[in-house]
Amino acid sequence: MYPFERCMKVIKGHVRNRNKPEGCIAEETIAEETIEFFSEYHKSMETIGIPPDKHETYENEEGKPLSAGKSSEVSAELFQKAHLYVIQNTDEIVPYIERHKQVLKTENPGKRIAFLENEHSKSFAKWLREEVERELAIDKESVSETVRWISYGPRATVVKYDAYNINGYTFRTKCHDGKVYQNSGVSVEAIDLHISKEVATTRQAYYYGVLQEIWVLDYHFRQIPLFKCDWVNHKSGGVKRDKLGYTLVDLNNLGHKVDPFVLASQALQVFYVKDLVDKKISIVFKTPPKNYKDTYDEVDEEFSTVIHHRNDNVFPLVDRHDLANESRDDYYQKDCGGVVIRKSKGKENGLQILQSIDQGPFELGTTRDTLGTTPEGGVLLGPERPRTYKDLSDTEKKRYDVDFRATNIVLQGLPKDIYKLINHNIEAKAI
Repeated sequence: MYPFERCMKVIKGHVRNRNKPEGCIAEETIAEETIEFFSEYHKSMETIGIPPDKHETYENEEGKPLSAGKSSEVSAELFQKAHLYVIQNTDEIVPYIERHKQVLKTENPGKRIAFLENEHSKSFAKWLREEVERELAIDKESVSETVRWISYGPRATVVKYDAYNINGYTFRTKCHDGKVYQNSGVSVEAIDLHISKEVATTRQAYYYGVLQEIWVLDYHFRQIPLFKCDWVNHKSGGVKRDKLGYTLVDLNNLGHKVDPFVLASQALQVFYVKDLVDKKISIVFKTPPKNYKDTYDEVDEEFSTVIHHRNDNVFPLVDRHDLANESRDDYYQKDCGGVVIRKSKGKENGLQILQSIDQGPFELGTTRDTLGTTPEGGVLLGPERPRTYKDLSDTEKKRYDVDFRATNIVLQGLPKDIYKLINHNIEAKAI
């Protein structure tokens, strides 16, 4: 549905007295603007009777758990992987990462980049702790509190949760998904490192997975939540895009088991829908956060709700038209082939439709108005201008109505013979 049609639907809903619709629309608009003004004016005040938004998490970037926590012991291997992921995704640790890679390159001359990256993952956590302890022994003020506690490592006990609220999303583990709702779909934007012939390149990529466990690591000065997920394998065709631009994933084709963790603050929520043709494939839909805001301050236009900027699951874009121009050409796309069926039926209408299929959309063309006659008896014509609906003949108007005033059904890319199936149906639902 077009934006102006949605706007007209709302405006029609303002009418309470059909004898005076203009007055109803004016009073309702004034009331809405007044309420909006006072709601913004008293934005900082506490409301009475209205519960606070449970999805407001921007003040606390770590979010908040929605279930009881369970302390548990995990394997040393998984624990080290989780700790390493936190280290490598902390901004203040980035200089130490570069220094460690340079140390490995100096100690291992001639080694391949893949070997150095593998050694970095194995020894960086231990090296960082020793390096920070050495710096603290020289000058305690030279190391920030964040680097000090992160390098020291978290407590040995991990707290696990079943549900967590962060980034405006409510995440639940896969085992706690219901029959109706689904909150375990996770997507993350990452930078991939590819090494080919000793040349390292990076590229942006999106990973899709299913949330299995929610961990919270206690680093004494702060608690950091992580998501342990089963990720879809990108390398073996687990993720692909179809012709319409939809992202398709195979949730049974798992990979990236060496790195199953992601920071909860990095996670975005997605929804998986089973493909009706291939049951193994799921279609990815990116869900908007629950705490999105209207941008009435930036754009003075109704229906300006901001949905998540990465929500790309829409039909292919068509050319934008200037809606300020009220010509009929602004309301259709000429490069779309198809059959248009209107409500009326009959032989004449059917011939008009078939003519529209063979010859394409009806073109209005141009005309010149007759201004008068010359002294010699000739006709004085005005400048050339586009023809309007009033300039058409009765036959041309019928053809024009078939092309542009049809409302029931559009059959794109089908042969003309399909018209025989629907020639005597008044409405599309009767087919």
